[in-house]
Amino acid sequence: METIYFVLGMLSIVGAAFVAAIVWGIVKITKLLKAIKQQEQWIMNNDRNVWENTHRMRDDLDRRIGEVDRQAHEHVNELQREMHAKINDQITDSVTQSNSYTDKRIDKLIDTYSDTLREKKQLIKG
Repeated sequence: METIYFVLGMLSIVGAAFVAAIVWGIVKITKLLKAIKQQEQWIMNNDRNVWENTHRMRDDLDRRIGEVDRQAHEHVNELQREMHAKINDQITDSVTQSNSYTDKRIDKLIDTYSDTLREKKQLIKG
């Protein structure tokens, strides 16, 4: 009978050790699951942060590109206005000079014609 009690005692100890190992394993698994869940949340938060930052940076970049494009168009328009004004001034000056030159040539032609007519009249009279 003592052997049976000894065997039952040993089985009880082995059973208790087995149950303790199972409880320890469950606690360890629970801790690992909790750590995995925290890591998943951290990864999801980082993914969301990366997406938000990327989206914000893209919006900022689009805004800056739009601003540069608008400034470039304004600058080009200003340069075009200045060039048109200079070209118009040059054309006006050229036309004025041409008119002045033409007027001088016509006046000279009329003076020459008048002088020629006077000389002819003097030759005829004289």
